[in-house]
Amino acid sequence: MATKVRNTQEELVKAIADIVSEMPLARAFQLYQFALFLKTHPLPTEETYEAVETDEALWNAQFAATEDEKLAALVAAVEAEIDEEGTLPMFDERGAFAEQKR
Repeated sequence: MATKVRNTQEELVKAIADIVSEMPLARAFQLYQFALFLKTHPLPTEETYEAVETDEALWNAQFAATEDEKLAALVAAVEAEIDEEGTLPMFDERGAFAEQKR
């Protein structure tokens, strides 16, 4: 999946809305929880937009080089664990990090 860097807040909001509109409700809720987490954990002051953009380019290159079969196997394993309820939520309903005690 190719991603285009968006340059304005309005473009980012629209791009995110487009993505969410195609997700199942459970996934959209996970994205919402993650957005709440990000809202309460801003970027460190030393991290610039350019640094994030460079990191994103590296991530995209690494992701593009991933073998589809290996990635599909990883996704299947994670989804199986989620389906078996072997995972716990990372964030509470307010978007705060949920510390889990086992």
